[in-house]
Amino acid sequence: MHGLLALLGLVLACLVGRPAQAASRDPRWRTLETDHFYIHYYQGNEYAAEKAAMVLERAHERLATSLSHSPWLKTHVVYQDHTDAANGLANTSPYPRIVAYVTAPDSMSVLEGYDDWIDILLTHEYTHIVHLDTTHGIPRLINALLGFGRAGKVWQPNVIQPRWYVEGLASHEESRLTSQGRGRHTQWEMYLRAPILEHGFIPIDRVSSGANIFPHGSSVYLYGLYLLRYISNRYGEDKLAELNHVYGGQTLPFAINRAVEKVLGVSWEKLWEEFELDTVRRFQGQARAIRARGIREGRRITFTTSAQASGNFVRHPFWSPDDQHIYYFEDDGHSNPGIRRIRSTGGAIREGVGIGKQGQTVGVERIVELQDAGSASFVGVSEDMVFEVWGVHDLRYSWTDLWRWRPPAPGARDVRQNPGDLEQLTFGARARDPHVSPDGRTVVFSRNDSAQARLAFLDLATKEVTEVAPLERIQVVTAPRWSADGKKVAYSAFREGGMRDIYIYDRETQTTLRATADRFLDSEPSWTPDGRYVLFNSDRDGVFNIYAYEVATARVHQVTNVLGGAFEPVVSHDGKRLVYVGFTAHGYDLWVMKLDPAEFFEPLPVQDPLPAIDDPTPDEVGDRGRPVSLKSQRYKAYRTFFPRTIFPSALAAATSGSFGTEIGASIGVSDVLQFHTLSINGGYNTAFGAPSGSIVYEYARLLPTFRVLVSRDYARRGSFERYEYGYPDDLLPGATPPSYLQRGYDERITTARASVSVPVVRHPVHNAFASISYAYTHYANASNVPAVDPNAPASSLPDLGGLGSVGFALDYDSRRSTRYAYGNETGRAASINVNLIDPHLGGRYADVWVSGRYVEMLRMPWRGHQVLGISLEGAASAGTLGRRSPFYLGGTSQQNEVLRSFLLRSAYGDWGNLRGYRPFAFPGRYYGVLNVEYRIPLADVERGLGTLPGFLRRLTLAPFMDLGAAWGANGEKFTRQMLKWGVGASFIASFKLGYGDAIDLMLQYARGFDDEFGLNYFRAAVARSF
Repeated sequence: MHGLLALLGLVLACLVGRPAQAASRDPRWRTLETDHFYIHYYQGNEYAAEKAAMVLERAHERLATSLSHSPWLKTHVVYQDHTDAANGLANTSPYPRIVAYVTAPDSMSVLEGYDDWIDILLTHEYTHIVHLDTTHGIPRLINALLGFGRAGKVWQPNVIQPRWYVEGLASHEESRLTSQGRGRHTQWEMYLRAPILEHGFIPIDRVSSGANIFPHGSSVYLYGLYLLRYISNRYGEDKLAELNHVYGGQTLPFAINRAVEKVLGVSWEKLWEEFELDTVRRFQGQARAIRARGIREGRRITFTTSAQASGNFVRHPFWSPDDQHIYYFEDDGHSNPGIRRIRSTGGAIREGVGIGKQGQTVGVERIVELQDAGSASFVGVSEDMVFEVWGVHDLRYSWTDLWRWRPPAPGARDVRQNPGDLEQLTFGARARDPHVSPDGRTVVFSRNDSAQARLAFLDLATKEVTEVAPLERIQVVTAPRWSADGKKVAYSAFREGGMRDIYIYDRETQTTLRATADRFLDSEPSWTPDGRYVLFNSDRDGVFNIYAYEVATARVHQVTNVLGGAFEPVVSHDGKRLVYVGFTAHGYDLWVMKLDPAEFFEPLPVQDPLPAIDDPTPDEVGDRGRPVSLKSQRYKAYRTFFPRTIFPSALAAATSGSFGTEIGASIGVSDVLQFHTLSINGGYNTAFGAPSGSIVYEYARLLPTFRVLVSRDYARRGSFERYEYGYPDDLLPGATPPSYLQRGYDERITTARASVSVPVVRHPVHNAFASISYAYTHYANASNVPAVDPNAPASSLPDLGGLGSVGFALDYDSRRSTRYAYGNETGRAASINVNLIDPHLGGRYADVWVSGRYVEMLRMPWRGHQVLGISLEGAASAGTLGRRSPFYLGGTSQQNEVLRSFLLRSAYGDWGNLRGYRPFAFPGRYYGVLNVEYRIPLADVERGLGTLPGFLRRLTLAPFMDLGAAWGANGEKFTRQMLKWGVGASFIASFKLGYGDAIDLMLQYARGFDDEFGLNYFRAAVARSF
């Protein structure tokens, strides 16, 4: 016993002790309060928090007026800097809350169009708050009843509509109320222009339900923005606010046409037709003007998508030292992303056939897999590369660092079997955009930090990093590139005032020259080998093209004139060719053209179309003419840790569980930073006539997560056998008396559990978690049955009493999917669990359980996204639990039928089941089961009916085979005859319902080959595969 306690103490110390070191570096949170906001930020980021407070109060004043609504509750804004990704999110249930990532967007990002990143970000997210909070009529009454008056919200009609409206409105307002935004960004014009000129307008049903159309997740922002801008220009800006209020008062969800017809007199389908006509005319006129100057573009050399597909993403090209190959990053949505290479003369296209439109370029070599669009360059004349890798630093921060890759021996290059050697160069440096000097000694890169990015240098020999002081307090440096002589660095930088220009830093004199000075997006510079020109991409003529800055004369020349877009120019080492990233309606690809300065031409005269930038630190006036208050104090979790809503268990009450119907309610409580979470569920089980429920508390402030659970539930057991004499008093005349032998009883199960879990590995691909838990479970007889007659034959009494256990678990997962895949396609998952049951831990039972599972996903070498999935699972027990069998093997419970699983959103997996058999058919002290499934996507449908909330995505067939056995329940040993097997197939229709809820409707046939327990059944369920 003492040894067991010592072991538990050691494991607990390991789990808790490691994060203590990391916790010493935890940021201390503070809260800044204004008239309408609580801003939660890291201590030390006071300047950013105060600026956020001022722009938020300005956004509130403008949006409350334009959208005719002011949220009653103050909005909580969580200001985070734990990631190198630029993003934000907002929700209003149960209360208004914004999460803002302060990192500014990188070049070529869809968010790059900003004059003030914090202003754009918070205006966009606060538009969501004002819009979604708009509620009237019956929805407001229900919120008052279930939200404790005005403490919280459970029903918000404006949430239940197509995302292109929700995101389109926020994108429209961010552009209208600021000096840039998506609506003024040339890249967004390009995304809309290219498909119109190449293959026509996208139907509204595909935009409404997130079909695989470029730019994928940004499609709802793109089409929603320009559609609502059309409505604003044609029908009036006030109609958008009116539409929000009308739909916010509707009781019937999804009736979006009813609302728009009431406000505008037309349906969304008719508006889409008007919008299409207006947009096509506008871009056809722009295309005529471009063609009138003469198209100047290169030759496309990569075709990673077919003519019918969309979704290719190519970035960061660079030449091999001999100019024979071009290396680049690619994410085509069909395979794992990474660095590829292709001959500079190009490859041949193989058109996509069948599922996923998996066209590809023949002749492309896979060099090394990366998880994000990392730039790279060679180290001198070697084949070593330095590139950025997105990873998890200190198990908590999603930051990028620099790595050096050394290729495998010649002839052994294989991405999967021999990926080469990797050496990490920086640790938590938040480094990106690396470029190695011509002599191979120094890496220049951009170092991110709290809403700014600075120019930095890394010495490859000593690993020392030096930084260049920023020119201004807020400056974002991107894409630094060495000149051929290694003396100068050209880079793009954003500075306050909305300027994104090209700069040249002289490392010898430590001086900086500003090459361009305007409000256009000048980025991605690179040098010609003779140092005469710096090439860069810019949108100064309304389309992204390649330009050349002549260093000696400071003149700017135009190099390309394209219909789509041209980005990231890189000149070959001989100075004769130029590779760039070109855009078509299907995405980004590589283009190569001859580079001859004699063919450069003068750019068009330009005029800045952008309005004057807002004051980045406005002095706003608050309510009743008072100045905006800025009161800062230490973050206090209890101020937001209280119940705000109560949810009736209406769905559970509408369906019957395994042991009866439950009617109840649930309450969820969490503080705004989600350090503390409390979930309370309670209900009344009509079958047992008794209450049941659970209370779960979780603490996630430290790196380990602590969790405590207390629950009570009921079950109907069959292990209690008793013999009874006589007739019961309530037996009706003529009724058949009960059987002499009675079976079954109602069991009350009371559980208390405490656990600690901690991440062991956090990586973009590989993740592992360890946990330790203690649980005490008490089993009691809840049936009102007569006492056992002592004169009757011997009865089998129920196994009751307590059971105390300590559990250890380790889980690993590296499974990966792609955009066009059905489920995971590569990688593996493994888990092992050990449970020690002992009377010293409480209760009367003793046992040891060990279980494990291994899953392997194998992508087939042929096209079509066909995948072989293999799952192997098994467990063993010491077998000292009396008549309680620790394990059962059998088919899936029929309670996972389609209506219940859809209403409760409890899709299940088929792994670990022996399909084609009764549930719990085979008890045992040991069991093992092998599941094999082969997935065959049949068709990419991707169509719906206008704006109706239903969209059919894909049809998939998945034949399967299961083989397993359970044994040892009565001491018997394993024999080959115990093996049971079943076969079958699942037809899976993947839908999106309600404009965003992805479900898989599975129609399954299974047959088990056993005369006694085997079944021959067909069933339908909302399910997922392993």
